[in-house]
Amino acid sequence: MLKKTKRVISLACVLICILPMISYSMDKEEFFKFLIDSSYPESSTKTDNSSNEKNKEELDNTVNKDEDYIKVHIGEENVPTINNNDNKENISVAASEYKNNIRLTKENPTMLIYHSHAGETYSDSPEGNYHSQNNKDKSVVEVGTLLTEQLSQKGWGVAHSIKYHDYPDFTKSYASSLETVKSMLNNYKNINIALDLHRDGRDLKTEADMKKENERMSTTINGEKVAKFFFVVGMKNPNLEQVKSLAEDITKFAKSKYPELVLPVVEHKYGKFNQYMTKNHMLIEVGSNGTSSEEAKASVKYIAEILDEYFKQSK
Repeated sequence: MLKKTKRVISLACVLICILPMISYSMDKEEFFKFLIDSSYPESSTKTDNSSNEKNKEELDNTVNKDEDYIKVHIGEENVPTINNNDNKENISVAASEYKNNIRLTKENPTMLIYHSHAGETYSDSPEGNYHSQNNKDKSVVEVGTLLTEQLSQKGWGVAHSIKYHDYPDFTKSYASSLETVKSMLNNYKNINIALDLHRDGRDLKTEADMKKENERMSTTINGEKVAKFFFVVGMKNPNLEQVKSLAEDITKFAKSKYPELVLPVVEHKYGKFNQYMTKNHMLIEVGSNGTSSEEAKASVKYIAEILDEYFKQSK
């Protein structure tokens, strides 16, 4: 009993001395996160890759350690209702061109296209709350495949990753895609443009909701119905000014060419979305679950044109 009493008194002294110092060195939000992780380590979503820890530190000196606390989706309506893991090979539509989920259009690519939520599908693939691994031709993966093709035809060296970061655990999508980005940047040193390609997600319960959403996220160009797009900026990025300026500049440029095609930049107060990893890092939403995959794919040629001209002019 005496030993237990001494142990309790010792622990109390340590806490009294240490906790004030920790609390002063952190803001309130960080301090609470510290307490949670310290008290309930099993609740933390942080993964332990001790064998790669040294390389991770070298590659990610700017990582904010609250990454795992970021809300990884836009609204509850975008959470998949089914974990569909029937197709484990993750083979894209253009399967022969991809090796280990990666396609390179040049030996030393300068642009990376990937999908933190590769399972996102469009209105013509509603299973799993518009999330599936089986309908790649109706998903953001196919949109990324077409964008890769369009940009490569314009002379860009593109690396396209079709890895599913949102399966099996949707809540760790951005932590998973971060590892992909790190790996790609480590293997291909010339990449300085990265594009995380998504589709927007809304709560669509009725046909009227679907119609209204389709009107919001689609337009007509040259007689063809196409999906609109917009950029998302995570306001917690350490390079926020650069990320925000890039998104706003490309949006302005897109409006000068196709005024109805692009929507205003969306800012997320507590997000980073891995946008601190490259000099030019964008999160783009092409269409939504209220637009069809054909409408999304029809907009790709215009998005490719915008990106191509913008970055060539900026150089």
